[in-house]
Amino acid sequence: MKHHLRRVIRSTLHGFMTLRSRSLQIDTGTVLVIAPHQDDGSLGCGGLVFQLRLSGTPVHALYLTDGSASHQGHPTLSPAALSSLRYDEARLAKSRLYLDSACLHFLNLPDGRLPHLNVGERETALFQLADRLATIRPKTLFLPWRHDGSTEHEAGFKLVSDALARQGLQPRLLEYPVWANYRPLLLVRPSLSANRIHRFRFPGYGPVKRHALAAYATQFEPTPPWTEPILSEEFLGSFAGEQEFFFELKS
Repeated sequence: MKHHLRRVIRSTLHGFMTLRSRSLQIDTGTVLVIAPHQDDGSLGCGGLVFQLRLSGTPVHALYLTDGSASHQGHPTLSPAALSSLRYDEARLAKSRLYLDSACLHFLNLPDGRLPHLNVGERETALFQLADRLATIRPKTLFLPWRHDGSTEHEAGFKLVSDALARQGLQPRLLEYPVWANYRPLLLVRPSLSANRIHRFRFPGYGPVKRHALAAYATQFEPTPPWTEPILSEEFLGSFAGEQEFFFELKS
């Protein structure tokens, strides 16, 4: 899809979602943001996290994968080195959103394999995730839209759903678009089917979110000898506004 057409469709759908939406109100209690990859949470709800921390709301972030699969075939950057870099990037980004390092949780599941875990691997992942959820006990939980256009995001949603059921936890569940925001035709389904659409505006604080996203140099800057970043300037630009949308569906 051409860049201009993609922007027009995104703008149109954002306008429609705004008409359907209400201003997001967060209940008192702990908030948990789950991200399949280290940059997902900052992309989808970085503005919200910053404002919640300014208000003193306890916020945790949990990363499902080790982020090691984004540079397959890179001649010098190994998966292990990339995983270490992405760990550091997540810590830096969240510090720029005023999130304490003690509130960051890393499951380190193998990136690129969430939809393909064997029975034993998935059971181990479920046990670890359920244990973290039981410890954090979030009142409100954010995670990527269940049909976000990424097999990793969709597998992550199912894993989280199963872990919540295992622990008997029922936090308020709000879903944020990542790839659906970049590929706006994927927004048609939630814009029509979500029981509620919420918007969160953070006028004047866009630079704070961009500063947090700048921490993810492996994703948004070239990694020599490669001359192009993994995620394009157009992709990053689709998160440049000072509002974020969240979908709430009945279970």
